[in-house]
Amino acid sequence: MPPTKFYPTEPVPPDKFVGRMSELYTIFDQINNRGHVAIDGIYGMGKSSLLKYIKSSNFWEEKGLNFSEALIVYYDCSVISFTPNSFWQEVLKDLRNEAEGDADLQGKIDNLLKEEKTIEIRDIRKILQEIGKREKFFLLLLDDYHGILRTPEDYINNLEKSREMQTFLSGLRNLAVHSTEGQYFSTVVAAFRRLDRLGPELPPGGSPWYNHYLYVDLKPFSQEDIDNYFFNSKHFLISILDNIQKEKVLEITGGCPILLQHAGYIFSQSEQDIDINTFKAKFKNQTEQIFKDIWRDLTADEQNLLLGIVIDNLNGEVGGKRYSVDGINKVFERNRYTLTTLQQKGVIYQNSEQDKYNFYSSLMEDLVVQKFDEKISDPREDKILFEKFGIKLTEKQAKAVKKNAPLINKILGTLIKVVPGINLFNKSDEK
Repeated sequence: MPPTKFYPTEPVPPDKFVGRMSELYTIFDQINNRGHVAIDGIYGMGKSSLLKYIKSSNFWEEKGLNFSEALIVYYDCSVISFTPNSFWQEVLKDLRNEAEGDADLQGKIDNLLKEEKTIEIRDIRKILQEIGKREKFFLLLLDDYHGILRTPEDYINNLEKSREMQTFLSGLRNLAVHSTEGQYFSTVVAAFRRLDRLGPELPPGGSPWYNHYLYVDLKPFSQEDIDNYFFNSKHFLISILDNIQKEKVLEITGGCPILLQHAGYIFSQSEQDIDINTFKAKFKNQTEQIFKDIWRDLTADEQNLLLGIVIDNLNGEVGGKRYSVDGINKVFERNRYTLTTLQQKGVIYQNSEQDKYNFYSSLMEDLVVQKFDEKISDPREDKILFEKFGIKLTEKQAKAVKKNAPLINKILGTLIKVVPGINLFNKSDEK
């Protein structure tokens, strides 16, 4: 039997795609009813692999759908400098290629592309009408949709760009739900955040441009999927040596698709005498940037809550120092929405038995511990540790007043949302 090939640095080919049955049924149902889906998940959750699987005939045949009815365009939104016109230009070029064998439809698309004018939504409607006449529909798959949308912060000082994006998004929504041509149009988009947290801020009284999408959250693989597709004795993907416990590998990978691919690749390339420590060292070397990318894509509030979770889970002891976690549960309660978002992203999960939030991957927890150390300790005396409500606290100021514990606690109480529940000083220092 030839060794299994793994894909740690690229999307998994459609014929190697496994799992995600619940998500696929939801997406299939929406496509079949010409609905619209927004997939969200952190880096490495398999968004691109899922979209490419949807584009393949495998997806359609397994669900008993007619692959020939759909004209499917997969588009990577991170590859262009966005304007509405450039977007539709590129999409129409790909649509023309998908219409191979239909000279009439290709001709109509060519005529539109040759015109020296901006492509507008009414032009897309005309193309959809032609597609509908052929008893077909247009399925648009947009990967890395955040590359186009960007975050609200990117529009703060650019009113013109904000208006341009609002017009584009409103037009796309109108095309999807308010036009007769919408019955020939379906979209599946993928981004690292939910759509309501991307794009420009809505104007007062504005209708949300994203409310026609059904959200599908991509989390780490379920235990059932892991057992069925990765560690199954009959058709396993990952072959683990007898001296390494499967549970140790799962603790490190957390069931994240890209991390499982890295794990499988390491085992497939390793000598027979590899142990868990050697595996972990190789794995960390290969995946360190993945965890940094995940951290980078989180919001400041999400990052700060993860810092609080680390302190809580380690009972206040980090880097040989102890910190107070008094009131941390109240902080978690006030920020339940953000914690739910972190769970939807597959960064943490709630352990009901321990009444704790845990990390899917132990290496993600290690990174957050490192970030905590960077945030609290810095050799530069003028490093600003906290800044909120016009108050700044530096290392130098902290050392000058650290004997006055009530004052520090009062300051940190005001700043609790910056690093929730953390007392900056060693308890031994406060005595």
